[in-house]
Amino acid sequence: MNPSTSNTSASFDADFFAKAWSFLVAARLELALFCVALVAHFLLFGNYSPRKAKPKSKRVPTSAALPNSFSNKQEVQDALEDAARAGQHKQVLHCWSALKKFSVNCSVPLAAVVEAMLRVKKDRDFIIRELRDFFTNNKSPTNIDMINDLLEFFAKRYDQELNELILGLVSTLGETLNQRSYEILLNMYFTSRNFDEVRRVLERSKKAGVPLTTRASLVVIKTALRTNNFEAALEHFRALKSLWNGPAMQGPSMAPRHIVAQLVDMACKEHELQRFLPELASVPLSEDAVHSMVSEAVRAQDTKLLKEVHALAVSKDIIFSESTYGLLIKGFKGDDALVEKIFNEAMEKHPAAGSEICLALLASCAQTHNFDLAEKAYKCFQGKMPLAMLSAFIRFHFEVENYERVCDLYERDAAPLREKAASEGRSVLDARLERSVMNAALKCGRSTLAQALLTDNPSDIAKHITMIRNCAAEQNLPAALEVFVSLKQSGVELNSVVYNTMLDACVECNQLEKATSWMEQMKKDGMTDVVSYNTLIKAHLLANGFQKARSLVEEMVAAGFQPNCITYNEIVNATVSSHDRRVRSQVFTVLKEMQAAGVKPNQVTCSILLKSLNSHSLPSEISQTMDLINCMDEQIDEVLLSSVVEACVRIGKPDLLHTKLKQLMTGDTIKVNGSHTFGSLIKAYGHARDVDSVWRCWREMRNRRIKPTSITVGCMIEAVVSNGDPSGAWDLIQEMGDDPQCKGILNAVIYCSVLKGFTREKNYARVWAIYEEMQRRDIDLSIVTYNTLLDCCARCSRMDGIPRIIEDMNKAKIKPNLITYSTMLKGHCQGGNLTAAFETIKEMKEEAGLKPDEIMYNSLLDGCAQSGLVEDGLRVLEEMQAAEVPPSNFTLSVVVKLMSRARRVDQAFKLVTDLSEKYKISPNSHVYANLVQACCFAKQLSRGLRTLEEMVERRVHPDKRTYAMLARCAVQQGQYDKASGLLRGALGMAGALPFLAHNERVATCPDLDGNTVSENISAMSGSVEGNQIAAALIADIKREKPHVWIDSKVQRRVLSGDQDCDWQEQSRPQTKGKGKGKSKGYRS
Repeated sequence: MNPSTSNTSASFDADFFAKAWSFLVAARLELALFCVALVAHFLLFGNYSPRKAKPKSKRVPTSAALPNSFSNKQEVQDALEDAARAGQHKQVLHCWSALKKFSVNCSVPLAAVVEAMLRVKKDRDFIIRELRDFFTNNKSPTNIDMINDLLEFFAKRYDQELNELILGLVSTLGETLNQRSYEILLNMYFTSRNFDEVRRVLERSKKAGVPLTTRASLVVIKTALRTNNFEAALEHFRALKSLWNGPAMQGPSMAPRHIVAQLVDMACKEHELQRFLPELASVPLSEDAVHSMVSEAVRAQDTKLLKEVHALAVSKDIIFSESTYGLLIKGFKGDDALVEKIFNEAMEKHPAAGSEICLALLASCAQTHNFDLAEKAYKCFQGKMPLAMLSAFIRFHFEVENYERVCDLYERDAAPLREKAASEGRSVLDARLERSVMNAALKCGRSTLAQALLTDNPSDIAKHITMIRNCAAEQNLPAALEVFVSLKQSGVELNSVVYNTMLDACVECNQLEKATSWMEQMKKDGMTDVVSYNTLIKAHLLANGFQKARSLVEEMVAAGFQPNCITYNEIVNATVSSHDRRVRSQVFTVLKEMQAAGVKPNQVTCSILLKSLNSHSLPSEISQTMDLINCMDEQIDEVLLSSVVEACVRIGKPDLLHTKLKQLMTGDTIKVNGSHTFGSLIKAYGHARDVDSVWRCWREMRNRRIKPTSITVGCMIEAVVSNGDPSGAWDLIQEMGDDPQCKGILNAVIYCSVLKGFTREKNYARVWAIYEEMQRRDIDLSIVTYNTLLDCCARCSRMDGIPRIIEDMNKAKIKPNLITYSTMLKGHCQGGNLTAAFETIKEMKEEAGLKPDEIMYNSLLDGCAQSGLVEDGLRVLEEMQAAEVPPSNFTLSVVVKLMSRARRVDQAFKLVTDLSEKYKISPNSHVYANLVQACCFAKQLSRGLRTLEEMVERRVHPDKRTYAMLARCAVQQGQYDKASGLLRGALGMAGALPFLAHNERVATCPDLDGNTVSENISAMSGSVEGNQIAAALIADIKREKPHVWIDSKVQRRVLSGDQDCDWQEQSRPQTKGKGKGKSKGYRS
């Protein structure tokens, strides 16, 4: 080695060791940790040495286990079963292969074979082929059992796909599923929550006629419960009741009871408990199920159902819990005897009962004011009464206004607790209840107790406010002021609420001046707010200081307070309620001020305006109110919806009602949930003649299980009857009478609506049948019902039915009233039996002590007119005046008719003149029409025309009957020019009689029809002179009033000069609008 090589090698070694040393220095921490770990491992596990694993000895199959070594079928089956039990899947498949050479019937654990195939990764197609071949070669009665084993095996594995393939295989092999098959399938699909498949399998079993096993039926019931199918659950429950009552129920299994509890819950949820309850008579019940049924009966307020549930539970010796007893007492609230019985039973079963039973009992006692039962309960709980129960008793006696007892309870039972409470710095009772005690003390004059309560907490603002309000309620303003002063002197910091309470006390005591001066004091103390101004505004409005109230609004704004909806709603309400028309006319001015102040009208504002609308409201007021509702930001709720439709009904404009209903009910903006709102809608649709919508509302309410009230049912029946379908209304009553939910709400008023409907149709038989039905159902009949029956007898001329009605009234101890006698009187007069009519008047005066009214006298006068009894009629008129019963226009028209039939025209005019002057009556169109008729009957045309002239001068519009009578009379007397002048005046044409032309606006008769014109023109054409006048009239009508219909045959006859044609054979039936057929009248 030369020196250079040696130097190079030494240099390399030195460099290597230097780098190695640097690495060790850098990694010293890691190396140290590694060494520590080695030492720790040695210390912990140094003595442990792993055992050597023994190699598994492979089991070599014996000669008996080899596939080719089996001599018969039994050996193969035994070997396969042994291999299956040992979990040797390959051995199972070897045995399965060996079994194929035996074609005779055999029973094989196919589930184990299929499991072995799955373990060795055989696919589903291979498995199904193997099974198909096996069942094809193995025709055995036990095949379906082996298939069921397979189905159960795959059901446990949740392998529904393979099960479907096996079911397909069953169909191919011609096998039939049995009860176990359907049980396995139903349970599998239910476990996987595949309820659609459960229903499909159930339908398949029904179609195949295979009855379900008990377990399968339970699965079906559970499915129905899961899917809320009460009908299906009830159907299968009925089938299983006999099984559940058998020996199966004697064991420890509680599955049936569990199912019963779930069925009860569903029946309650679906409101079908009344229907389901009889099914529970023969099955065991749990206390929870009974509690659920009691809760449902109490919720539905169905006392009859509650009694049935209670009787069922008692028959099964169910021990009620305290909560159930509380519900029973709540449900039987109002039946003191039953409540007391249940309370005694509850105290016997639960001597240490808590407040739940006590509260329920006190609620019942509060409804019936049964102080004895409440006192009995108090004695039962005395000595062990917690504070909550004491509070309940105090609250009960306060609510029933038994103030002395409130004070006694507080002083006696709260005294032991008072000292302890005071030491802990708290009150015996809560603040609200203490205020109630203080109120009671003030009301019963125990001022010492009230003062003691205040002394205990001199700075309790709430108590002082209560004291001030009580003083105000007693109109004792000085005492209220003393309470305020004492509170102020206590040093507590006062707020605006106390000041506002004192201001409200001044208003309550009607001390407006004191209220105004107190408001000034509040301003000085800086305690005014919006409530203060609202209270003072309310005070001025109550004193009719409308302008002062409006000036206070301006003052409020100037003081920096923003008026709110309450401010303006008070003013709006006072405005629309005012009797001064000038004040009422300013309502929309107030609304403009409201909007200008940035305060938007709300639902209360709209409700106030709607309640002020009626048939006399101006169109502008109606439209402005409706526009205000449309522009309102708030969503329309049920209350406002009811107000809108009721206002539209009051206004009496069907078009407006129909339009508003369509606008409100379009879309889903308003969700109607209340029976009252449905009643308002039904009533509105009835007035709008929208019968389809009436029934739609009713069906929607019933489908949503909203229980109707008597008012809702009354609205429905009235709507159906008023639209001409009393039969439909009666069918509805029959349907509701069979509905347990609605039996209690049918009353005499509802039945009476149907009676009135059939009475208007003069259907005497139906009215009488309904009356008998009401008697069978023990409906409490009122005087209105009997009067309706009497009206039916009068309208149908069946006065022979009156004695029985009067007899029934006497049995029911209902005394006839004025309407009763008036109705009988009307019937006798219409039947021409004036003797019976006068006897009725005599009986009413002597037996009932009643005096006839105007309607009865008018009926008598009309009866005398129809029978031609003039002198009797005049005596009735004299008696009417002697009895100080003022006549009306109807009386005058009947008197004129009476005189007219006796041909006493002068006396008719005299009576009208005298009675009009005496009783300040302005005769109307009916009175004048009867006077004109009397003139025409007496052939006094000129007097009839003078009467018409007087009529139009008095601004009374003549009707078409008046013109028709006068024109006919003029034609009959040959005064064709006057007949033409009358027709021209009625049509508003030129050439009218002078007094008609002078008062054209009053004289024009828009109701004059074409038949009247055609009849008179035809009658005039019977002479040459009349025909000429008729032709001129036709020409003028065509020119000036082309819309007036004139019979075409009459026109041809007049224009052709044919004077022999009879009008009665040519006249067209009265019609409006265009003519039909070949006979066309003239029309522009």
